[in-house]
Amino acid sequence: MSMEACILAKNLLIVGGGAEQIPAYLAAKRRGLHVIGSDMNPEAPAFAHADARLLASTRDADATVQAARAYHRTHPIDGVMTIANDVPYTVARVAHALGLPSIPLSAAAAVVDKQRMKECFRAQGVACPWFTPVDSADALRTIIEKEGPEARFVLKPVDGRGARGVLLLDARSDLEWAFQESWRWGESGRLLLERFVPGMQLSTESFLLDGRIHTPAIAERNYGRMAQFLPNIIEDGGTIPAPLDDGLRQAIDELILRGAKALGIDSGIIKGDIVIDSRGRPLIIELAARLSGGWLATHQIPAATGVSLVDAVISHALGEPIDPSTLTPRRHRATAIRYWFPPPGRIERIAGEEALKSVPGLIDYGFFRGEGDIQPEIRMHPDRFGYVIVSGKDREQALERVEQALACLHIEVTP
Repeated sequence: MSMEACILAKNLLIVGGGAEQIPAYLAAKRRGLHVIGSDMNPEAPAFAHADARLLASTRDADATVQAARAYHRTHPIDGVMTIANDVPYTVARVAHALGLPSIPLSAAAAVVDKQRMKECFRAQGVACPWFTPVDSADALRTIIEKEGPEARFVLKPVDGRGARGVLLLDARSDLEWAFQESWRWGESGRLLLERFVPGMQLSTESFLLDGRIHTPAIAERNYGRMAQFLPNIIEDGGTIPAPLDDGLRQAIDELILRGAKALGIDSGIIKGDIVIDSRGRPLIIELAARLSGGWLATHQIPAATGVSLVDAVISHALGEPIDPSTLTPRRHRATAIRYWFPPPGRIERIAGEEALKSVPGLIDYGFFRGEGDIQPEIRMHPDRFGYVIVSGKDREQALERVEQALACLHIEVTP
């Protein structure tokens, strides 16, 4: 970028420099923006697409604010955002420090603390599964045993991410181990116990604009491998569109809007994890004030609907107007993402990639490990080997194609 262009271009700070942040860097560059990336890793892959970089942990709000202020003194920052990174509090802290568009700090603090978030929901009558904090294995045992052998619960750190330490438990579980295992994956040392609600689970990606909610697509989350990895809860991708009627879609939108309001959020992106209970009612598992990971916002939703929520978030971060029509689907196709789960051990050979490339409707694929690397036991989302995303004219075709894609790859592992 020339010196003149740098002077004229707006400066956008993207918090996070990982692989899943790259699409936001590329989208910003296509708009002619001067992109600053922040990450603690000087070799962060998204930095290859940045005009400048700030070295600070994305989860260290103080360090990121300090680095952003120093840069801002000579190169005023016009907006700050993140994607696929559970750091809305860091984003909000930077925005408030520099006088940029943002959600309230109180809302940002609530969405990164699952207990605080759900207390906001309960106070405002927003439907969510029953929950309680637990501070010891004995307290965990007392609650679960009181409910009987058939009751199931989810234990998680209040500040966890990536399914780390998220466990499905009942009275037969090793609760002493479960408490310690979940506890070690959080930073605050606080755990939350929720009643497990069986039913279809959904990923929503909505944008709040002028008092209205725009949800271009909803994905059905795939937990078909739930039994394989218990007590760990591991998602195996998702499918757009979810099998919902118009009435349920409207109920979900209304619930998300109420949930956002309970948190103090009235504009911007809202990511939702929703479950439909046995009575057909939607309940909020969690909300997040950021774009989702798992290539939902960057790949699946644009392919299925033509809507770029990444661009909407960039505009919102810069304080630029957003045309509501850009949040309305321009097409109605299906997409599906699935993951590979090889057994643990040393990866000796990966075969079938050329065949994978020829699968009809292929959107993208990626491997997190290569030959010679160690495949860990599956306990959290980062343990998955890789992903593949396909599109189709409808759900049936997308699901057929994603199964075809999965079957192409053969991963040989030595225990």
